[in-house]
Amino acid sequence: MKRANQTTIKTSLPYCLFRVDTRFFKLKDTHNSKLRFLKVETTPNRRTQSSQNIEVIRDRWGIDAHSDVEIYTDKRFDKPEQAESFALELINDFVKRYRYYDKDAIHLVPLTREDLFGLNVLSDGHGVISMSLAGGITVANPLRNHEISNKIEQSLTEGEDVPFWEELMLNAEQYCYQTEFRHSILESVIALELVISRFIREKCTKLGIGKKEVEKYIHDVGLTGNIKVTLKLLLTSGKLPKEEVMQKCKGSIGIRNKIVHEGRKNVSETDAKDAIQYGKQMIDFLLTQMAKNEPSKV
Repeated sequence: MKRANQTTIKTSLPYCLFRVDTRFFKLKDTHNSKLRFLKVETTPNRRTQSSQNIEVIRDRWGIDAHSDVEIYTDKRFDKPEQAESFALELINDFVKRYRYYDKDAIHLVPLTREDLFGLNVLSDGHGVISMSLAGGITVANPLRNHEISNKIEQSLTEGEDVPFWEELMLNAEQYCYQTEFRHSILESVIALELVISRFIREKCTKLGIGKKEVEKYIHDVGLTGNIKVTLKLLLTSGKLPKEEVMQKCKGSIGIRNKIVHEGRKNVSETDAKDAIQYGKQMIDFLLTQMAKNEPSKV
């Protein structure tokens, strides 16, 4: 039940968050805001009209379904544009968390003002924002919906941020999905170097190495991709990732450098997928090494 003097806004958006249920998600803001998503089926297309419980990864724009969104908030708005901006910010933050917990949803892009359909803002003290999103993933497992919804709810309650490197890797997968392989390489290598830099800073600080020397070394590693040398110098356990992982990551950094410094345009799908796959393996290894000493959030 919404309280008196709450604001409500309604609209429709171009894709569906199939893997969340209809619960209200309370937001950790100063306006007692909460939102929920309601799935609305549309006419099946040729690819799915004879199929049951099929996952349609490439249904990006609401061919099979869209989601209505309801947002209730104590925040008041003088103009519809203010409510629109407020709603977009909340939705995009939710979509970012959704992509993080549902790894198949990398094709869900951030929304812009042009993505809103039928935006209605009531300013009589009982405001509502309602939105519709379309397309996405058709769900066959209600337990999976519940699990993802629980994780998103917990992250909102605890004010948890999605690790920036995770966000970059999701972007890299999205670009790869869209065949933008050059952009995919850039995002995945930035994610990898972000974690490498954190690893070097933590290890060097414990060894008493000065900040200037550390930053210079990080700069040099980022340009040359000497990951193997770095790990041998800073790891006391002697355990290293597989040689293939180190070589692939060094190769990805080399491709990134050619894009940035030499204007390379052509990047293959294999190069992009390798950068994501082996970059993730290296990141997992580094995070594990940092976690052995103390929790690390990158």
